[in-house]
Parts: sequence; C-alpha cells; structure tokens
Amino acid sequence: MPQAKLILTGVIAVLTMSAVPVLVKSTAANEYAVGIARLGIAVLAFTPVILLRHRLRRLSATQWLQLLVIGAVFGLHWLTYFMSIKLATAAIAALTIITYSGQYLVLAYIFNGERVTPVEWLAILACFVGCIIVAPEFSLGNHTALGIAVGLFSALLYAAMPLLHQRARAVGTLERTWAQFFFALVVFLPFWGEANWDLSRTDIYQLLVLGLLCTVVSHGLWVKASTELPAIYSSMIYYLYLPGALVGSVIFLGEEVTPNKLIGCAIVLGASSGLSIYRYRRARAAI
Repeated sequence: MPQAKLILTGVIAVLTMSAVPVLVKSTAANEYAVGIARLGIAVLAFTPVILLRHRLRRLSATQWLQLLVIGAVFGLHWLTYFMSIKLATAAIAALTIITYSGQYLVLAYIFNGERVTPVEWLAILACFVGCIIVAPEFSLGNHTALGIAVGLFSALLYAAMPLLHQRARAVGTLERTWAQFFFALVVFLPFWGEANWDLSRTDIYQLLVLGLLCTVVSHGLWVKASTELPAIYSSMIYYLYLPGALVGSVIFLGEEVTPNKLIGCAIVLGASSGLSIYRYRRARAAI
C-alpha cells in the first residue's frame, strides 16, 4: 500500500479510537460491562480467523505463558482506563494515556537497561507536570484527581505492552492479538456480577460501536498502518488520539475547556511528540 494511503489509514484508525473515551463516558454501562462487551465482540471476530490458521497448537508452554501475561496486563490496562474515564472526564483520561510514551522509556531503562538522556528525562517529567496542571486538587478524594492517578497507572500498563510483545515476537501477530483480547476477557469475566446489564437501546448501540468499530475495525487498521509505516510516522499519528478525544468530549459531552486543561494537554502533547522526534533523530545519527 502506498505510504500516503497508509498514513490516511493510520489517521482514520486513531481518530476512530479517540471516540472510545467519549463513548465510555456517555454510556450508562459501567467499566465492567464495557470491557466484557468490547472484548467479547473482539474475541468472537478474531477467533474464526485464528482457528483457520491452525497455529495455536504449535505454541509451546512458555509461549502460552507469555500470551497469558500479555492478555492479563492488557485487561488490567483497559479496566483501569475505563475507571479513569468514569472517574474523571473523557479528555483528561485520554491525556493520561498519552504519557505512555514517557513511561515506556522508564520501563525500558529499568528492565532493558536502555539509556535515557537528560533531555528525555525532562520530557518525561513534563508529561507528569501536564497531568498535575489539569488536576483540580492534590487529593484522591476528588474524583478527577483519582481518575488521573488511575489513568497514569493504566498508561504504565499500556507502556509495558511493547516490552511484553517483544519477548513474544516468535508468536505470530494475529495469534498475539487474539490472545491479548482473549486473556483480557478472562480478566474481566470475574466481574460479570458487577457489570450493569440493565441498559437502554442507545447504550447497547454504543457498546456495539465500541466493540465493532473502535476495537475490531480500528485495531485492524492500526495494525496495518503501524506495521508498515516508519515508527516516527506511527508515533506522531497516534498523538492525534488526544486532540480527537478533546474535540469529541466538547462536541458530544459538553465538557468545559478550561485554560488549565488546554495548557496541560499542550504540555503533554508537546513533550510526548518532542520525545518521539528526539529519539528518532538520535537513532538516525547513530546509524
């Protein structure tokens, strides 16, 4: 596929995904119902393809354990992200998730021994400062502040995903994707009794959109684009998630755009994108 079409595919995928916090915030379904519905739809969609490939039987016990860990971490990431959206706002929850790029560097430094320069540490610090700016107060008794804290933890779990996938790269991409959804569903199923299934028709439609469009379709498009595009392109495209969620929250949820929110978003977005560009240039210079 030509690069221009890949870029357009990536943009469509990210903007579609940016509807997730808006839909999760607007639906009466709680975080448990949202997770079970999204993951159930995704597993149903991917399972026939996986079974036709006949590759699962070839996996070793170690590889199954790796897939189990990937799914468990992903499930906890989604659970805490949905909690963050419900506690705070759609835009603020999206803001915390964008910090994953900085948190990834911290994990890579700890577990892979990767070098992190002073400039990169400064960018990581700026991401957290941006989140602090949007917090109404330093108290976990405040729902928005608690949502930010939970969202930052969710971003940490999301940042761990590339490291886990790297260790399981011997397993095919489709098999890893299916296992990520399947074992994440296993994480959510114990909360079935906590899920509120007394939903209106509108809520059911929102769950279907979350599962079909925002998970199956957007994920498929994003895998295609992020696999074939240079890493710097996919990184910069992904940062459209925040402005997409911010605009969607204003239009569909009527969320207020305060100066603090704009400043915080600008700091996190600027620091994250600057970090990606800096690392790309540093990698090019090392060649």
